[in-house]
Amino acid sequence: MDYVAREKAHLAELDSLDNAAQKRIRESVKKTLSFYIESLSNTDEPPSKEALEKPYHPEINSSFIKETETLIAAALLMGMDHASRKIDAADTEIPNITFEEAVSFMKSRIPLTKAEWNTLEQKLRFRAFTVARLAQCDYIDTARQVLFKAMESGKGVAETHKQWQTIQTLVQDDAMKLKPGYWENVFRTNTQTAYTAGKLMKFQNNPPPAWRLLIVEDSRTSDICRGLIRDGKQDVAMAADHPFWKTFGFPPYHYQCRTGLQAVYQSEIEDGADVENPAMEELRERFKPMEGFGGNPVDKESWWMMTENMALRAARYDIFNDIESFAKENGLYNFAMNLARGEDLRRLEGTNYAVRKAGIADPKQKEIAAAQLLEENGHTVFFAPENKTKYMKNYDAIIDGRLGEIKILEQFKQIKNRLNQAEKQRASIVCLEPPMVNHSLNDVISEVRDWFHKNQHKIRFIDTVLLIWEDKITTIKK
Repeated sequence: MDYVAREKAHLAELDSLDNAAQKRIRESVKKTLSFYIESLSNTDEPPSKEALEKPYHPEINSSFIKETETLIAAALLMGMDHASRKIDAADTEIPNITFEEAVSFMKSRIPLTKAEWNTLEQKLRFRAFTVARLAQCDYIDTARQVLFKAMESGKGVAETHKQWQTIQTLVQDDAMKLKPGYWENVFRTNTQTAYTAGKLMKFQNNPPPAWRLLIVEDSRTSDICRGLIRDGKQDVAMAADHPFWKTFGFPPYHYQCRTGLQAVYQSEIEDGADVENPAMEELRERFKPMEGFGGNPVDKESWWMMTENMALRAARYDIFNDIESFAKENGLYNFAMNLARGEDLRRLEGTNYAVRKAGIADPKQKEIAAAQLLEENGHTVFFAPENKTKYMKNYDAIIDGRLGEIKILEQFKQIKNRLNQAEKQRASIVCLEPPMVNHSLNDVISEVRDWFHKNQHKIRFIDTVLLIWEDKITTIKK
């Protein structure tokens, strides 16, 4: 059997696992959404806007987490198993195993000590908890947005009622359809990352002389991976020390990536396997992975840690602290060390104070001074990089485990405008430092309370304002 057919058989095995998981997880998503919809309205009438604005944190669905853990764990073990197999006819066979047996079946094929498995299991459990918990909130947020749009479109009660019925039907029929492409973007990407990590783990102590990429070329092939195809050739093998691997890393290279990875053995090279040495200049012109993809998931341990996008969503849904607690309960204190390319400190000039920040965050000295006052008064601050996703632009930090904005004002009249900006950025908590010229603390408190009062039916995110005044913190709640 040639290496292309072998890889197709392996990918078919991975797809079989993925498809089985999707059927199971669909029911868990449906259950979470059903509970949410029931909490909004127990009748056939659409919910009120007040009910939609009310914060809702779904209960942790243990079966959802367990099914997600089974999927990711089996994918990682499958990668280890496939990496250890030599080419033979048996590779064409896809084991007929149930989803419940997936992990135990793969463990029986991979020689792991109990200590090795215990270390892996903690990390797999954390990744599964994070993925499942965020998925619950993602689906609820989508349902909420559909109803909000209906209410804000001005089309009246009839249109809102129609949207309400649509959501109820989707949940009863197939909850996954509420977010088209979500499975491929989130679950398949996690599966592929774990699968690649498993392959790389298998070769950590005995790396192959070369690696081969196999690109699936059809109507679904992305422009990213199409850049790896040269002269119609859908595979490329490069020596393990070729700069490509350090520069671009291993698949997946983007959402829904289907590019495969194979070790090239010395025996294959001796039998004439083609190992190329393409120029990096040419590769850079043709190929660029999506931001946050590529790299080595084993070296940086990104296969189990929180990614930047995960951390942002966790803060947005106010569940960052839940995830942090879960990680630390499992002894995983570095669960977000790769958040936004590493974590480091930024010192406040002339002091011994240093604030935590993401590797590529660039807080200003005035913001760090504000962070110092917040932390001296019992709050926590982690500066994040400028975010460029669709929903959250330019927010400053995770404050007390929630999306936060720090606004240093030059004029009193800027207060309401800056609060409006923070609301658009979906911040939950805002730190304001207004000027102390010509106004009192009571003036500032009245201005903030007036903003809350006049916008009470519009405000959906901000519920806390922290005022810095004379080196003290005054808290104002919605």
